[in-house]
Amino acid sequence: MTRLTTLAAGLALALGACRAAIPPWGSSIESAKRNVDNTFAAFAFRFFNVQRDAKFSIARPRMARFALIPSRIFNDTAVWTLMSGDSTRSLDLHGEMSDKGYLFSSRASAPLPTRLGDERHVLRINALADGSYEWITRVEHGIGPVRAAQVATALGTLFTAFEGRDAAAIRADAGASFPRTSRHMRQVFAIDALHSTVLPDGSTNFVMRVAITPDSARRAYPSYAAYLDKYIMPTKARLQLSDRAGSLFADVALGNRGFMDIRLRAKGGQLLALTGPIRPLPDSLRIRLDFSAKFMVFHVGYSNLVGDFTIERGAHERAWMLRFAREPEWDFPLAVDHLIRSSLRRPFVGRGSELRLAVRDDLGNQALSVREVRTAVKESAIMRWLGGLGSTAFGDFAGHSELEENRFLVELFGALRQDVAALTP
Repeated sequence: MTRLTTLAAGLALALGACRAAIPPWGSSIESAKRNVDNTFAAFAFRFFNVQRDAKFSIARPRMARFALIPSRIFNDTAVWTLMSGDSTRSLDLHGEMSDKGYLFSSRASAPLPTRLGDERHVLRINALADGSYEWITRVEHGIGPVRAAQVATALGTLFTAFEGRDAAAIRADAGASFPRTSRHMRQVFAIDALHSTVLPDGSTNFVMRVAITPDSARRAYPSYAAYLDKYIMPTKARLQLSDRAGSLFADVALGNRGFMDIRLRAKGGQLLALTGPIRPLPDSLRIRLDFSAKFMVFHVGYSNLVGDFTIERGAHERAWMLRFAREPEWDFPLAVDHLIRSSLRRPFVGRGSELRLAVRDDLGNQALSVREVRTAVKESAIMRWLGGLGSTAFGDFAGHSELEENRFLVELFGALRQDVAALTP
């Protein structure tokens, strides 16, 4: 959760900073406000004056540098808290608020979070028979006694909050109900254009352009603004969700120079296909991703990364499951086009690569936000080259840029907490 967290938070708040998004968090307005406050406090804790023990301080940059060439760290005793036989390595971390800030400490076996804001990180790597390596990461974060179904309903309300309202009403609601949050977000994001149109069938079409604005952030967050300038502003990306028949349900595009365009449609509190007859969002979808970024003098990316996007609705767990089992089309500079690319297929073999984002409420006194990632890598010259680019970007981020992003996020969640507390029934 670094710059992607900031972008996701900005998108969600720009879409749905409205009073209607609060009541689904609880059985009454007061319990809903408590649950929202707990959740925002938990994330504020996570970014407050982050501290790392000696082992994690050593392990973190090494793992960032050698994530795509893991043989370099597989037998490095300074990195792991568990080295099991010849095939498995693990780094377990416990995160908690201390008197100096949020502390990550390495543990032989980190406990499940039992307090608000506590985290458990398990970063595991397995050496596979074909000479490749499998990375598995699981992060659990205590967010208070909220129910998973309440969080899911609240998110649904958040992303359809534009329904039945024109652009002026949406802007007015966000400004009046969340004034501190709106002021804070304008340091990094600005709504450049917004259109909300009620169609003859009763559905509402929503189109918004958000501008990422490093210049506005430069006074309060100079290093973070410089990082946005260097890495985010030249980035192009697109995310599309569609059903199995090809009908598009969401379209989010990040264009060159930091403009993000969002297209949605809703009716009855449900997202719909963007065009044609009313078709509610199904639980089984296709996701397509395109991405292009600038690292030093190189433009690197991919297009047509297509995977399965599944919405899971369990009694005590709600989740988004993403699985990618088909290699995309790669875009590399001519200087590296001659390198053998067979290792690039490895993350998509078999089960493919997976990302799962969940909320679970049956593992103790805390509901947990859960993030799980699983992917495999096979070392090669091109993977070493890509790893070097990633290591350079991580090095540019670690330090003042990361400290300032953390401060931005702490202040964001603080503004949200104050605005929610001030809401009246």
